[in-house]
Amino acid sequence: MWAIVDFEASGLSEHSYPIEVGYSLPDGTSNSMLINPLSTSDNWTHWDQQAQLDIHKLTRQTLEQEGMQVVDVCQHLNTVLGQYELVLCDSEWDLFWLGRLYHAAHMRPSFVLTEVSHWLKNKNGLERGHFKLALDSLCEMKHQAGYDAKQIRLVIDTLVKSS
Repeated sequence: MWAIVDFEASGLSEHSYPIEVGYSLPDGTSNSMLINPLSTSDNWTHWDQQAQLDIHKLTRQTLEQEGMQVVDVCQHLNTVLGQYELVLCDSEWDLFWLGRLYHAAHMRPSFVLTEVSHWLKNKNGLERGHFKLALDSLCEMKHQAGYDAKQIRLVIDTLVKSS
């Protein structure tokens, strides 16, 4: 039994931070949460305007008005994902965002996040390229964390069944 986690971020740099997290569970349930950058004492001010326009389409104002507190997001993730043996993500950036999120909340995750290509290689001998190829051919990523987590789950299910 495994879950999928996906993050969207303010940009792709070491100064960026998570702005949305989504997950997909084995029963098909998926959820996403916007993250309020003002809810942390960490310096979450970096904003990549190009990422907003070209990738996630979220404004910082939307996050400030509709986003959840970082502590609430981490508590929710711990409650939901802590019951799974394996929680997978599709990129090392997601590992970075998870660390940044929990650091800001002064908490630790109750689960271990594993990058999917490491898991697929150990489980089925599949390389990252197999996953990337399947992801590109089987679905379109919208850069909406909950939706993308669901798509990643479908791709992994397909790869695992076919190997």
